[in-house]
Parts: sequence; structure tokens; C-alpha cells
Amino acid sequence: MNLTTQGIVIQTIRYSDSKLIIKLLCENIGYKSFLVRSSKRPSNATQHLFQPLRILEFETDFQEVNRFLSIKAPRLAAPLYNLTIDPIKMAMTLFIDEVLAKTLADDYANDRLFYFLKNSIVLLDDAIDAKNFHVWWLIEITRYYGFYPSKSEGDYFDLQLAQFTGVRPTHPNYLDQQASGALFGLLDLEWPQAQTIELHSAIRQQLLQALVTYLKLHLDNLREIKSLEVLHAVFH
Repeated sequence: MNLTTQGIVIQTIRYSDSKLIIKLLCENIGYKSFLVRSSKRPSNATQHLFQPLRILEFETDFQEVNRFLSIKAPRLAAPLYNLTIDPIKMAMTLFIDEVLAKTLADDYANDRLFYFLKNSIVLLDDAIDAKNFHVWWLIEITRYYGFYPSKSEGDYFDLQLAQFTGVRPTHPNYLDQQASGALFGLLDLEWPQAQTIELHSAIRQQLLQALVTYLKLHLDNLREIKSLEVLHAVFH
């Protein structure tokens, strides 16, 4: 079946001197692997299309039984101007891309997640002040994975129970009162509102580390997020 669709580049793997395996989260057909002809030569005109989080529009001959699908006539569906030149946004791009690569399962399909990711990539590219973006994004991605924090009363956020509680948990996986208050204030905000929230850098770092732990607690077999160190370096 010939299909025109859009996809977000999550992983690019060199398969041979002339071929790449590209993993994209696509509209309508989900998380799929594509085999693309692409040489290593710097003059290769299509190489820039397959960078992390590029949003592509392309044609494919979609067959459920094929291990690798084909990409025909790929083009940028949403030009991005700042993700490759702003060091903070570059670090966030690598982080977001790694989280997605390590949490999406092959053939997983969720168009609501696709539209959120597409919109959030454009928001990051356009952001005037992006310093809260990775924290806001991590909170929002849990909405699509099924464990968005419950906005209940309480001074402590229990990472294991995914809810606030009035009693300090006896295990170590919780946020203290100050960080819990910051998390509570970010819940259910759109990015324009989250962008204006003033967070102390130490609280932002605490939330970032805690939210990665939160993902690990609620997703099976999530491996270490190595780009977390890059974000820590950028913000300190």
C-alpha cells in the first residue's frame, strides 16, 4: 500500500557504506524501521534529513510483514532553525532523542504521542528561554506513557506511587517539600506558561534527576540515560 505520511527521526544506524537504518515514530503507522540509501560522503544531499528529531514527510510502500520499510522523496515537514546552533537546545535534543529511543517499542503506535512530539519539537526550536523545557517535557511525556502524576494534596511526591502524599515516604524515591511544590506548580501547564516559571537551578536539576528515576520506576528495562550528564554539564 502506497502511503504518504510524516515521521520523527529517533535513531539513525549505519547499516553499510551505502545504507542507513532509520527509526521513525510515524503518523498512523507507529514506530517503524526504514532502510535508506545514503553514502558517507559529506556532499550527500539527504544526510541532514536524518538528524535527531527531524520531522519528515515522505512516501512509503507500507507492508506489515516487511522488517524494513522504504522511504521515497523525503523532505522536511517542519524546518528547524535553532536546534543545531543553540548549545542548550542541542543538549536537550540529544536528551529527548535518547529518552525516546530507549522507551519506544518497535511497532508502537500512538498518534496522540506523535502529535505531542511534533508540536513539542517545534516549541523547543522556537523557545525564547528553554531552560525549563526538558523538565516540562519529561512531565508531559508521562501523560502518554500512562503514569502522569496525580495532582492530589500532600507535601511530598512519591515517585513509586505517582502521587502526592502528606506523609514522608519511608523509601528513598520521593521529592522533598520544595521540589514537590515545584513539580506541583508545573503540572497541567502548557509550554508558554511553563516557560515563565522561575526555578532555582538546583531545583531544576533535582526535578530532572527525579523524573528520569520516575521513568525507570514505571517503565520496564529502561537503561541508563547517558545524555543526562550532558545536560548537567550545560546547566552547571
